[in-house]
Amino acid sequence: MDGSLIDILMIVSALAFYIFLIVVFILRAHGLDNLELRLVYPFSALLIPFTALWIINLINGADLGRLIASAPIVGFLVYDLWYRALTKKKPIHHPERWPIGLIVYLLLLQIGSIGVNWYAYLVSKFYGNLVLIGYFLFIGAFGYYQYRYNKRKKISSGS
Repeated sequence: MDGSLIDILMIVSALAFYIFLIVVFILRAHGLDNLELRLVYPFSALLIPFTALWIINLINGADLGRLIASAPIVGFLVYDLWYRALTKKKPIHHPERWPIGLIVYLLLLQIGSIGVNWYAYLVSKFYGNLVLIGYFLFIGAFGYYQYRYNKRKKISSGS
């Protein structure tokens, strides 16, 4: 498979990853937990293209930077599949005490995000900037969710 095609598919997968995250946080901000839970398996399906592209890059002898940059997202998506889908536990978004699983989840999310951003910059500055915009939109959606959560919490506490 052509290296440039692999790179484009990786960029498209990275953008799909960020779009999913943006949608998840917007749904969460509006209290649509049931709809969010329906996205668990489609989100986990991103494991297929990321893993396949990593393996194809490995087989094609891609440079080490591409292999290192794309590995963390595969690790995150495997953990996400286990953490959110296979354990079937209802996520607690704002626990008083953070469980180690949630801390690991968030660390892997950030490391995986850094990896796909790095991969995109290895392909080109344009794609790097495009994927980085997706990352910042995801962070913005997270901020929106936090804002809505804090607003609801303040109203419910009567302050």
